[in-house]
Amino acid sequence: MVSRGPRPPPLGRVRFASAEDAPVILDLITDSVSKTFRVECTNDITYLIENSILSICQLDSTDGIVGFLSARDYPLIPSVHPSAWEEFIWTKYKSVELKSRNTLFIHLLCWDLRYSREAVDNMLKTIFMHDPYVHYIAMYKSDRKYPQIVPGNSRAEASFRRIQVMEKGMSGDQLPSLFIADRSEVSPRLRVRRAVEEDNDDLVPIIENHAPRLREMYGEFYISELISRHPESDRVLLVCEHKEVAVGMMCLNTTVNYEALEESFVLSPFGGLRHLDGSSQTLPKDNMMAGSILSLNGEPPQYSESTVSKVDTARVKISEHGTHESSIVSETQPLLSPRETEQIVEILLEDEALLDLEYDIVNINTEHLRVPEYLYSELAGTPDVIEKVITEKNSQHESASSERAKKDKSSVPHTSSGLMGSRQEPKPVRYHGSPNAFLIELFTMHPDYDERYGFDVLEAAFELFPNRDYCILCLPSNQPAFPLLEHFTLVTPIGNRMRFINESLFVAHVNSVRGNMRVRPGEHYDKNDLRTILENTPRMETLLELFNSSLGSKTLTSFVLLSENQPFGFVVIGPLEDGTAVRTQYDLEPEPRRPGTDGAILAGVMSPALEPHTRWFMRELMRQSRFSTLFWICRLFARGDASPVRNLMSLAGHMNPVHPRQSVPNISGNKDLDKIFRDLSSPFALWMLERPLTSLPKVYVNNSIVVVGASRTGLAFLETLIMGPTSQYLTFSNVTLVSEHGLPTVADCLKAADICVPRYGRFTDRYIKSVPFYYYVDVISAVMIGIDRKRKCIHLKGGSTKYYDELVLTCGQQFQHPDYLDEALDLAKEVEKGKPCDRILMDNPKYQEDRVPPPPELPDNVFLVNSLYEANVILIKLMRMISDKAHDQHALSEENQVVVYGDCIEAYCCIAALLELGIKAKDIVFVEPFPATEDATALRVNCFNDEIVDARVQARLHKLNIRVLRQCHLAGWHQEDNEVKALDLMTPLHAISLKCFALFYYGLQAIDLHAFKAINESGLVYDGGLVVSPTFETNDRCIYGAGTCVSYSRRLYATRRLHRNYCSEDIGEALAKLFLRKLDPFVMGAVDTERSLSDALLRYSSSALGFRTSSPGGSSTMLNAYRRWQPVMKFESPIVQSATFPGPLFYMKLRKSGRETPMAVQQILPNQGHTLVTDKDGNYFRLRLNILHVVEDVTCLSKKPFSSDVLSQLFGKHEAFFNKLLTRYLKNEIKDFYDFFTQPWMSAMYQETFRELIDDIDMQDVGTIFDLLKSKFTLYNEMSSEMKFPTSQSIMSVISSGGLSSKSMRLLGTFRSVIERFISRTSASRMDKSHDVADMPIKCGQDKSLRKEATTFWEHVSGERIVSAHLAMYLDRNSVINPHYAAPRDGLSK
Repeated sequence: MVSRGPRPPPLGRVRFASAEDAPVILDLITDSVSKTFRVECTNDITYLIENSILSICQLDSTDGIVGFLSARDYPLIPSVHPSAWEEFIWTKYKSVELKSRNTLFIHLLCWDLRYSREAVDNMLKTIFMHDPYVHYIAMYKSDRKYPQIVPGNSRAEASFRRIQVMEKGMSGDQLPSLFIADRSEVSPRLRVRRAVEEDNDDLVPIIENHAPRLREMYGEFYISELISRHPESDRVLLVCEHKEVAVGMMCLNTTVNYEALEESFVLSPFGGLRHLDGSSQTLPKDNMMAGSILSLNGEPPQYSESTVSKVDTARVKISEHGTHESSIVSETQPLLSPRETEQIVEILLEDEALLDLEYDIVNINTEHLRVPEYLYSELAGTPDVIEKVITEKNSQHESASSERAKKDKSSVPHTSSGLMGSRQEPKPVRYHGSPNAFLIELFTMHPDYDERYGFDVLEAAFELFPNRDYCILCLPSNQPAFPLLEHFTLVTPIGNRMRFINESLFVAHVNSVRGNMRVRPGEHYDKNDLRTILENTPRMETLLELFNSSLGSKTLTSFVLLSENQPFGFVVIGPLEDGTAVRTQYDLEPEPRRPGTDGAILAGVMSPALEPHTRWFMRELMRQSRFSTLFWICRLFARGDASPVRNLMSLAGHMNPVHPRQSVPNISGNKDLDKIFRDLSSPFALWMLERPLTSLPKVYVNNSIVVVGASRTGLAFLETLIMGPTSQYLTFSNVTLVSEHGLPTVADCLKAADICVPRYGRFTDRYIKSVPFYYYVDVISAVMIGIDRKRKCIHLKGGSTKYYDELVLTCGQQFQHPDYLDEALDLAKEVEKGKPCDRILMDNPKYQEDRVPPPPELPDNVFLVNSLYEANVILIKLMRMISDKAHDQHALSEENQVVVYGDCIEAYCCIAALLELGIKAKDIVFVEPFPATEDATALRVNCFNDEIVDARVQARLHKLNIRVLRQCHLAGWHQEDNEVKALDLMTPLHAISLKCFALFYYGLQAIDLHAFKAINESGLVYDGGLVVSPTFETNDRCIYGAGTCVSYSRRLYATRRLHRNYCSEDIGEALAKLFLRKLDPFVMGAVDTERSLSDALLRYSSSALGFRTSSPGGSSTMLNAYRRWQPVMKFESPIVQSATFPGPLFYMKLRKSGRETPMAVQQILPNQGHTLVTDKDGNYFRLRLNILHVVEDVTCLSKKPFSSDVLSQLFGKHEAFFNKLLTRYLKNEIKDFYDFFTQPWMSAMYQETFRELIDDIDMQDVGTIFDLLKSKFTLYNEMSSEMKFPTSQSIMSVISSGGLSSKSMRLLGTFRSVIERFISRTSASRMDKSHDVADMPIKCGQDKSLRKEATTFWEHVSGERIVSAHLAMYLDRNSVINPHYAAPRDGLSK
């Protein structure tokens, strides 16, 4: 009797493979598998994972990998080009059913031999379920020695059928064979039929899971009654059954309210969902079914010039010929969609000085830019959007140009104060013709069955209505996405006239569901078809010329997109120019995996009806070209041929946007790097797509998310939402930003304006232009004046309304009018001093609800600068005022000066900007209300929190002969003709009257009065700020708040954790991460999301700077226990502030997050670490190390410019990173920190990729240290055979002896967690043993005994070898941007 081994654990889930799985997968590969698939090492597996269409791992119940499958879109035949495999398979194997759209090829298949066919079939079924259009999975075997993948285990390959080569004179057994797995055998589809009365008992419980009210409203047998009692109804019920039991249902209806849809959505890309019959001259009947954008034969409609509406056209007809004439009737010109109504380029037209710039994008003829809307998908209309916005702005600007010079800053013309505030309400476009669509009213599946089976029912639905080309689905905007929507196109809504205010419309074309699609290279005979497709596109001739040039070009390649052999789009691609510079300046690897594989899409146009297949079309582009990565570059603010109007692109919505990196100057001295690190010509947004991404579905989240305020918190929230970790598969299609001036960016910014605004965080003007905000976000330049919580909408100044599902308030704080809520603030101060609050109770008949007074009007020559946009407009206005009044008695002079009032860094920046603008120093007065006289007990801390910096700035003001009035407070002003003529200032001893040409006021900083009024009158709790919970929620669960305008509830006792004390980017990213957990359909149902979200994000660090906290897996047990009860998030990214002061003096301050402690107090506190100062030639540099010798504070004030991006990377790094910085400083070897920190050998530490190196070291699994040293470190050392690697057993014994867990190597945790546990254990034992105060470290947290223990532990875990191994890999991977670093030598391993 043969004894059997233990039964393996049951199979578990299937997940995507990652490069870290390669060592485990290698253990599953036998010799026969290696020979069959040509795989020998982990590098081969890693290459497959990174370049395959789909790579999946089969896990067991313990999450161990027991199987792996890698599939690509061409067979493993090196002698056959990937683009020629269809012809090869047909010639050799006569398998006509295998096509590029329905076939994938296995390039590696391996599994644990204990599972056999069960694991193989499960992985095959996963692929079939993942892509419903894949019908065959093929495998090519060329090695005759191994007819089976695993000899003797033929059962595992039972799902494959073998096809032999048909070759004369040779036996098929001696030739390579093709093995094919059919969907019908591995993953059979459910049987679809019409519903009958007997299905009622099966369907009602299934429907009740999603719509329990139906049973309450219609009784127990409403399905049966619907079938039997209303046979004349237009409704049709389809069911899918398994084992003769109904497990899913779809209710269809041919009665569609087309008029209501026309009022709410842009239906022109779909022919109005009607049959629009035209004449044979315009719409050939032998090529298309009339009216369908893509008919059953797949040809787009042939619109003539008479069919395209011009700007001044009142009546539009599809055709002027033929006997049966249908027309589209419109009382007015078609309304721009919401995305098109936003003022993308408002900043180009805000002032006459900017209008003088001849932008090509502005001077394009409007009629030539009328683009058929069927060429654009929901997220791919950028060129048309920009053109229409500029057209509107031009007309508005011409009418207002004569009055602009007389208006103050608050009335500078900008975008309409609402969605449609300045436009007449348009009438909808009406379509006439026979119906061409049916509607899905209800769809549901049994919870035990995959919802992806719904695609089978959708296919049957089109068979049921052969005379209708479209299937539509209308859902609430907050409906979570489900798999069926992957086969639909999201329709663009019209303006704010939506009848279905919270509805989203989806459309599926029959060719998208059942048609045959393919891609082929462009040919000369395609010109006529492309001319028809591009008939009304901007610069059609340029695009056709580009197509013609690609036909004979060696670098450019054009491809035509086909459906049922009829073209409906085309793409032109070429090599990516400046590829290394682009990759270096964006969040990408410095080099492609193989040279010459980076391609750029120069133009791409396709119909939205086939949008669900966009990623497959792009996969075909890569298969038929030499490119493995495709990029698209969009310069929203470029001129000339680089402008977005000149480069049509309707595929970017399915590509992945890429984050720009921080600009780091070349400090290495290598001239070759100047080309890489130089700033590219103009900022641009970048999209990319690689082969693995083409297999991911594109899921839309249609929740109406409205963000009020373009603060740094709001921008970080939007950036993470649209470009976060889920951007590869998730698109937020209904996000709106409401801000008074739109995005805080300027097309052409004055240098003085750039100086006038200090820089906080990463959102510089260039960075904002490099992020595709305008592509994904509807930007409304308006002011919120009210919140209607019941109707879930906000009211905008001008009378417009914007509806929301989630409202995010990130208003921030701005400098306000001196009379801002003066009565209320005075009352609050008196109450704080002890005066009783006289309030009338609500039950008193005299009670009146408190109302916020309207904001006071600002005089024409009083300026509040809160953004770069406002600084640019105000300084231009100031220059005009100076020129207009040059010969007036009120001209700028020493008696009538420009007054800058304030005690903040912004005030000093304003003085520097005025000097840069050309205003003489004697014409400037600086009024500094410091120190304050209101509270005599308050600490007198200057705005720099550094006496040396303050003294030098004041000395520079004195040297420039700028008049300074200290400890003066604004008491009032004298106003004539809406201009301030003189200021009344009060000092502790006397009053001063000061003539004023213009006043820059930097006094009170608070929330905008309109926002404050809207918050208070809507019933939201406000207590010194909008009161929020630890998860950013207000007392309304649909309204969130974040940033400097919020405060925590008092019951949390978190007054020291206010958002204003932390990095705003951190806060915005944390809020976005909560939204992703809430709205991502792939994780919203996970069990772990039921945990408190505040517990999941208690410590959050932004990616803005080179400092990241360790992940929860790398945290010590002590810290995790502490974080469980912590109610409020703690953000750990530093606060960075840089500015230019008069002189000029260049200033930067870098400090840890949290409430700032005055320096005078900080210096007398114990355990504050070390303070290092250099002051060579008056260039002040102060650096503070904490007790762990980590950089915690940096203050710079220099006469010479320096890179704040470089010096901000110092935060969070140990002084040992800088070659024993503290020791060198104490030995007096460092004279100037500016020179020290810009030495060439430090250049790598300032790159963003260096953070990845630190993270890799921290996250290195201790259980795989030996594998790391063995397989990777030796690649960079020629003497690897002589290296003495520690064995895993020795490491295990050392760690176990240190008091750590000894269960298994896998459970040891990461390298960082092992070190943290050692520090925690050592610190606790030292605290127990030493009770003598003299033994405690006074200034530094390190001593000789602790260093000795740490050194011993470091040697035991082979810390230096771990770091060296990762460093060698890092230098090899980033050799392009670090050519000055030599490869590791023999001494590195000794």
